[in-house]
Amino acid sequence: MTAFNLRDASPLLDGGLLSRAPGSPASPREVTAQPGLLGRTVGAWAARVREHVRRQRVMAELSRLTDRELADIGLSRSEIGLIYTAEFVARRSAERRG
Repeated sequence: MTAFNLRDASPLLDGGLLSRAPGSPASPREVTAQPGLLGRTVGAWAARVREHVRRQRVMAELSRLTDRELADIGLSRSEIGLIYTAEFVARRSAERRG
């Protein structure tokens, strides 16, 4: 395994992808201890991928249900693709309240 040396990344640190934000730590030891822009970006991307996979699994499971089973939970087959839209969630919430 190759260790990442901050001296090798100096072009990235000097105004590049890994540059420090104002008020962020100055020493390389402190910079590596905190997630920077790259770490936050990768973390956010990974969270979005996990959420996408979870949503796909839910939609696949709903697609395997029969029309009768979908009707029992208050869905039609045409609504499966809409279950994660804001409009669908708002409409379903309004139906439950009133």
